[in-house]
Amino acid sequence: MTFRARPHQIAPGVHLLRAGRSAAASNVYLIASGSTWVLVDAAWAGSAETITAAAESLFGTGTKPAAILLTHLHPDHSGAAGALARTWGVPVYVHPAELPMAPGRYLPEYTMPLDRWVVIPLMRLLPRRTRARIEQAGSLTDVVRPLGPGGVVPALPDWQWVHTPGHTPGHVAYLRRSDGVLIAGDAAVTVDLNSVLGTLTGRRRLAGPPRYTTWDQPAAVRSVAALAALEPRVLAPGHGLPLATAAAEALHHLARKLDRPRAGRLRRGLRTLRVAVAAPRYGGAGRYRPPPLVYARLQWLGHALTRLRLSPRYVVTLEVPGRRSGVVRRTNLVLLDHDGEQYLLSLAGQSQWARNVGAAGGRAMLARGRRRRAVTLVEVPVADRAGLLRAYLLRRGRQPGNRRIAREEDMYFGLAGAPTLEELAAVAPRYPVFRVTDSGQPAHQTRAPR
Repeated sequence: MTFRARPHQIAPGVHLLRAGRSAAASNVYLIASGSTWVLVDAAWAGSAETITAAAESLFGTGTKPAAILLTHLHPDHSGAAGALARTWGVPVYVHPAELPMAPGRYLPEYTMPLDRWVVIPLMRLLPRRTRARIEQAGSLTDVVRPLGPGGVVPALPDWQWVHTPGHTPGHVAYLRRSDGVLIAGDAAVTVDLNSVLGTLTGRRRLAGPPRYTTWDQPAAVRSVAALAALEPRVLAPGHGLPLATAAAEALHHLARKLDRPRAGRLRRGLRTLRVAVAAPRYGGAGRYRPPPLVYARLQWLGHALTRLRLSPRYVVTLEVPGRRSGVVRRTNLVLLDHDGEQYLLSLAGQSQWARNVGAAGGRAMLARGRRRRAVTLVEVPVADRAGLLRAYLLRRGRQPGNRRIAREEDMYFGLAGAPTLEELAAVAPRYPVFRVTDSGQPAHQTRAPR
């Protein structure tokens, strides 16, 4: 979770630092107040160095805050709090209802679904001494202090804390009434972590806290309504980007949405997921259609499997510079072996990678495992593509009538049955095909076998 990041100002004196690169990256806030400053939340345990560097870039070398304030005690918000508090010699403040969780132990009355389903069963498999070391590493008992009554925030006289239970028993938000800046923690986030699609893609959407890490869902819904009643102008969430336009209206809308029966929301979510993961039909398309969003977001996984040689042996990673950015783009493709030659087929039509290959003059790299091979890709004439499209369908000894062949015929080419060469020749102009030659070899075009 650690990496070099720069804080940026989202409101006067309020600086946001994002700790992490995924959709669930944790937000840390550094708030200036007079001649001092305060840290709100502390991200994961490995984030101490990143937070320290960000603080010094804002407030000078050797700086330290007057206090560390936490919205709640979850490891993605409190992980680095203990290390930072001991290094800086400052206290960590939480709501009194959070204090029982400060020792880092998993208490049955405070657990969330993820604890019950995953964390606690795994912890039980560990030796007792190992469990004790893990709990001790996450303990804040030596530095934690309770927030005082009346919403008074230590070292921030123009702010107040607001109890927003649900995600945890003592979850709090921090509000600056003078300009309506609200640090909401996980009571409301601006990335949809309650759906598979949102978690994978980082889809921006105002949402309640993730249900799988929430202690009391009905209380969490009531807390969203409480946040809306504060009428904030700027919503600074624990995950996602700040919302600086119509924040109060958006919270009111979210509160009404969360108060609806869950069954209707579940049906809508399943419909959205089916659309997101459904493979597009390219057959009959006169233009390129991008792959499903989930597939695009998971490209990194395919690259990793190919790098580790865990993907099928005929899958390679094509590396070619983007035609506009110049940044190397990676795409996993099937490498077709046919009559002693190798080919790459753009089955999605005039795809991004095919256009990038054209802009790069055919120069590219093919990678599998640790081996990277410089190649020149020579586009096959349209008149010679039909035989290669048929060879792709019949690759690896597949026979006509195979269920996979029928599915690919329909999805890619819009054909049914056993396509003839004439039928494939009719659709071939839409599908670029490239012959693979090693760099240094002549890049002239040769007629492909038919």
